[in-house]
Order: sequence, then structure tokens, then C-alpha cells
Amino acid sequence: MKALFLKALVGSVLIAGISYAEDFKPNGSLGVTQTFYGNSGKYKTESSHPSAVLNYNFTKAWSLSLQWDRVWNMYNYTNGENEQDNSFSGPKATLSNNYGVLGNTKIKWSSSLMVENEAEFNNSNQTYILAQTAFDFLEYIPKGEYIQATQFAFSPMYVYGWSTKGASGHLNTGVLSLLTNWQLPANFTFKFNTYLFREWYEGSFEISSSNQSYKTANYFMILAWLEYSKELYKVNEQTSLVFNFAGGFDPYISSNRKAAGWDPFISGNQMYEWLNPTVSSGDYKSTYALFALPQLEVVYNYSQDLSLSVFAQVKYSNQVWGNTEKDWKLQPQGGIGITYNF
Repeated sequence: MKALFLKALVGSVLIAGISYAEDFKPNGSLGVTQTFYGNSGKYKTESSHPSAVLNYNFTKAWSLSLQWDRVWNMYNYTNGENEQDNSFSGPKATLSNNYGVLGNTKIKWSSSLMVENEAEFNNSNQTYILAQTAFDFLEYIPKGEYIQATQFAFSPMYVYGWSTKGASGHLNTGVLSLLTNWQLPANFTFKFNTYLFREWYEGSFEISSSNQSYKTANYFMILAWLEYSKELYKVNEQTSLVFNFAGGFDPYISSNRKAAGWDPFISGNQMYEWLNPTVSSGDYKSTYALFALPQLEVVYNYSQDLSLSVFAQVKYSNQVWGNTEKDWKLQPQGGIGITYNF
């Protein structure tokens, strides 16, 4: 659910790796963005979204990421028809370790531990712990003339969540995922991730459908999106106009349970874009969100360490998901961003 600028800033904490240069010095980056979302046709999705991300590499192997997102409704939300409640606060911290290669193999091993608190200001609050490890077999993937893998990792994950405010409950989630990234011709990149996971519920985390509650559920999820970036015009040595694009499934997800409105934590954690579809339609076992997001961005590099960004973009996606995916609407978006490297 992340916007283009934020996605580029955060990157992949777990897999991206840390410089192993002999003259390594601790380093980091601080990024702040302010994004505004307009209404999606008849759907009220108008929101303000400030975000701050601090990344710091302590050593060649250890890094820490601190992120905070806060979203406000920019209209008087009344829980009426076609209204989306985007009042949300989500601070999180991720500690990552890049172990390097395993023994005499070419397999790169890395792990991370994330803690996130989610508050939706509806008298409920949840905290989640996500433990993840990944084994990247990139060096074993043949390089084609036109297509090259930049990541091919098998990644087990485990999630534990509990209610920290409101009705009591907790969940456990076991995940097995395949995380891949591909470099395509003409500066296109393609991400294709698959996830198999099972959740166990207690109390307030139980899902229900047709007056029946479930204590377990199995899921299959795909995240797949195409990305493109090109400098359109260089104003001067410091300023340029850039075109960015992202689009694809965000996500496709299916389950063995008919559970109205389910949205597993791992889905929201791994998704690309804010915001979700507005309306969940009935009981469903499979659904998808499909989006296209072109962006124009003006980047001003004040110095080697400080850059400013102003961007305007429009998202095209389905506003209804569940039994039926429909109501494809345009949503204008825009904002500013600042990145400081130190």
C-alpha cells in the first residue's frame, strides 16, 4: 500500500543487502513524504498521508528501519455508502541482518524482525511481530539476453498478532513465500511474489461468514507488478523531470473460507499501494485489486545528500472487490518528499 516515492525510499530492507566495502562507515537516510489522495469518482477516498522513514546501517551486516505512517480522512466520515475510512496510524521498526553467503554456496542469507502497531481509531488496536528469513538463489539463475533475475529468494515468515486495545484476541500466521524481481528490456522491472500461508485465530481475530466463525484459514496470495522509470527532461545539473509507472495485482488472494472483508496482515504488509478498494462485496473466497499508477515527478538534488521531490500521479483501480471486482475509477494523487542521506 505504499506510494511510489516511499517505495523507492524504503526499498527491500530484508533482501537489498548492505555494502561490504572494506572502508565501511555507519550510514543512513531520512525520508519524509506528504501525499494527498483525492476521491475515486463517487467513492469518498479523500485523505492526507504523511510518512517518515529512517534507515540506519550500523555495520556491514546490521541495519535498522523506523517508519511511521498516519492517514487522515479529509472529509466528514459518517460510515455512509461508498465512504472509505482511512484514519490510521502505523509506527513500525525493523531490525535486519545480512549474513552474506552460506558456507561454500552462492546462496545469500538474510533475516529481519519487525514490530508494528496498527491503530484505526475505532476503539481497537493491534500489535504484530513479523519474523522473516530469506535464502536468495540469485547466482544460480541463468542470465538471459533480455531478462535477468535480480532476486530469487525463498522466504519463510511467521506473524504473531494480539489486541492491545479493545476486545482481546490473538493470531498466529505461518508463511512460505517466493520473492522474485526481474530486470526487463527498456528499463522495465517486474516483481512476482507468491505466498502460501495459514492463520490460527483466537478471540477478536476470528473471521466470520454467514453466522459462522472460523478459527483457522488457509490463503494463497500473488503480488505482481510492472515498474518503469525514465528521465524525461533535464532542466539543469540539479533538476530533472521523471516519469514513473507501476501497475499490476496488489494483490490477488484466495482462501478456503468465505469470510467477508478479510484482509490478512501479511497482505497489507507486503502490498504496494495505498489505498485499498473501498467496498468489500459479500462473502468471497477469492478476489483481487488491480491498479495502474503513472507518475510525473520533479526531482531537485540540492546536494549529494539532500534531494527534494514534487510528484503528481493518478491511480486507476477497482473500488469494489470480493464476489465481484468492479467500478474502475481514477483517483488523483500528489505530494512532496524530502530525502537526506548521512
